Amino acid sequence: MHISNYSKKIEHTVSNVSRSVRELLQPTIALTLFELQTLWGGWLVRLWAGGSLLVNFLTLLSWWRILPDAILISSLVFPFLVFPWFVVIITLGAAAVGGARLETVADGILSRPITRLEFVFSSWLARAITVLAVFLLAVLPTTLIGVYADRPAPQDQVTLDGVLIAFLVVVVVLWSILSLGFLLGVLFRSGWIAVLLALFVWYPINGLLATFQLEEVSPISLNQGIPVILRQHWFLEEPKTETQKLPDFLALQKQFEEFMRSFTGTPEPPRRHRGFFEDLESYQDISPVRVFLSYGLTLVALVFGGYLLFYWRDL
Repeated sequence: MHISNYSKKIEHTVSNVSRSVRELLQPTIALTLFELQTLWGGWLVRLWAGGSLLVNFLTLLSWWRILPDAILISSLVFPFLVFPWFVVIITLGAAAVGGARLETVADGILSRPITRLEFVFSSWLARAITVLAVFLLAVLPTTLIGVYADRPAPQDQVTLDGVLIAFLVVVVVLWSILSLGFLLGVLFRSGWIAVLLALFVWYPINGLLATFQLEEVSPISLNQGIPVILRQHWFLEEPKTETQKLPDFLALQKQFEEFMRSFTGTPEPPRRHRGFFEDLESYQDISPVRVFLSYGLTLVALVFGGYLLFYWRDL
């Protein structure tokens, strides 16, 4: 009897807690769904989704016979991390709480049916879901086709956990870019000023950081190092095979060639300019954990800073 009464009390308590949580999240869920409907009903997101899918399929067809899997996937991610979809993501973030949207929501916030936190978080969350959806829509099908199709390109060892880790890191970086636009939009109260500032200030700084190969702070450098992430095992231990001795053999061969050139006085052959994805030796120590923490903490700081600024100044 006592056990039965105790279990009923637990069920009643759990039911009350779940009901309270649903009531607490109901405004946020409703605002997020409304924001998603508004975003996908507009021309910007529709054109972006269609354009990104078209660009990725054209990239896949253009490099079908040439690029190995890891370089091909990195090329599919390039428009999001480098250019041009970076501009669209900044624009989405900058328009989250700026301009005419403040007048629309001011009455609701001041009369307290919704709070500032619910409005800001819902606006950001809807745009984060949109960025994730467009990224997966454009990259996932082309990646599956490129990896599993019988292509005449050079063979490559892309791992499943490497693809998952790479995509997770890229999504966090895209959300950080979105949050940067969000903070700039709140700061300047104008989406266009935020976009111009990001293009002419932050983007050149990003390019400068890329020269130092700092993948933890530069999306361009991260894009160059993605092939290394794609080719490694992160969850499962990589099976030991004889092919793993190949890099050591190549290093010894390179040292021997340098010794013979210095011994015989043969001039060093002119160095060929490396392509965007050819300097993989510099990214062998890339750590997805460091990249994830760097951009993840930046994301939280940008969103929190935008919320504080919006709370104390705008409404």
